[in-house]
Amino acid sequence: MDIQPIQLFNFNKKFFNGEKPSNFKGRPEKIGYASIRGWEDAIKHWEMLKNAKFLDVHSDKEFPYYKSIREDNYSFLEKLKSYTDKSEFIQRFCAFTGFPNLREVSTKIDSTFTECAQNAARSLNYTTYGYPYKIVDSGYDPTCSVGLKKAFPGSDLDKGYVIIEGGSPYISDNDAINIFKGKLWETLDQRIVSLNHPETAIEVQTVPQIKSKIQKLDEITKNFLDKGLNTIGAATGAVIGNLLLGPFGVPLGLAFGALINSGMTDKYIKIKASDETNPYWAGEFNREIAKQLNSSEERENAKNFAFFIETVEANLKLNSKGKYADIFTMIKESPFVLNSNVTQIAAWLERINGGYLKTKLRNREKLEKDFKSMATNEKYELVKDVIKSSSNDQSSKFSKYFKNDDDIKGRYDRLLDALR
Repeated sequence: MDIQPIQLFNFNKKFFNGEKPSNFKGRPEKIGYASIRGWEDAIKHWEMLKNAKFLDVHSDKEFPYYKSIREDNYSFLEKLKSYTDKSEFIQRFCAFTGFPNLREVSTKIDSTFTECAQNAARSLNYTTYGYPYKIVDSGYDPTCSVGLKKAFPGSDLDKGYVIIEGGSPYISDNDAINIFKGKLWETLDQRIVSLNHPETAIEVQTVPQIKSKIQKLDEITKNFLDKGLNTIGAATGAVIGNLLLGPFGVPLGLAFGALINSGMTDKYIKIKASDETNPYWAGEFNREIAKQLNSSEERENAKNFAFFIETVEANLKLNSKGKYADIFTMIKESPFVLNSNVTQIAAWLERINGGYLKTKLRNREKLEKDFKSMATNEKYELVKDVIKSSSNDQSSKFSKYFKNDDDIKGRYDRLLDALR
């Protein structure tokens, strides 16, 4: 799984702000099923795993034994013993998911997410009594496995987001978002794209919410940049003025200070455009903005919004076709968005364009060819792990396809601590 510490949300507490869908329990539900007599029964059981409630991972830290419920729900995979049953199951798994053609898998993940989001918006409209909502934009981190067309079935969407627009006097924006997220939870096929990866969630915001947050953070950003530049200019002017003699000393000092100021205005933009992928150093602007905020709640909100809006901005830069709403103009012109750099998406894209690729994704490039040459038993073992990876419960046997090169969450700890 490609965890980017973008949305370090506790899903149980923060995915839903208010009412939760009736089938969200914060723990996996056990599937009751008859005996597995062959591949037909196994396929029927696998089809049940499309429902997120049977794979829920979001209270594992508090209740580790929940993992055993998921293990029981996956146990049908161990019931197939014969060559014929395994072969038939593999065939149907591949036909449904596109595996091992990872470009096809990734395309299906993208289309499944988009279709499910559209359906969630339509479901939301049934509750708003003639005040329809529409999806303005949706997407995910373009540097993740889905964006790079190297995803496995059941992958998550790194930094996945949906922006909705509409309004009803009957429900608040937060309530509308909760209804929308509830529909995603209930209907997104976990066999294709999973919501059950730790510390990731689809972020949903309304256009008014985004505008309000940008306005507040832009005001703070402008004050911070103006204060910093004025301080630098005044200090430089004073130093140069003291060094120079005659009536030209002070004017020359101020002019020199203004010249330095003009070079400082794009300091953080240059960092963002560089190949700096160390989160702490790349996020210098966000660390400075955090210092300007008065409460831990404000800092938490600014941090989370930065992860969200940077992904929106990255996708806007990659493909602006059809994105004409005023919110996109606001994003493109926002000083906060322009300087914010907690994700380093631009830097990672530059590295990827230069030939960089995670080891596990490089290994996946050879998978389609390797899979065809595998014996049926080995194919089946890999398919089992791919299915279990929907909730990070796969074995270590095929870790070369799953394991990250480093502890990505740990890499972000220093920056996240500074933003709190």
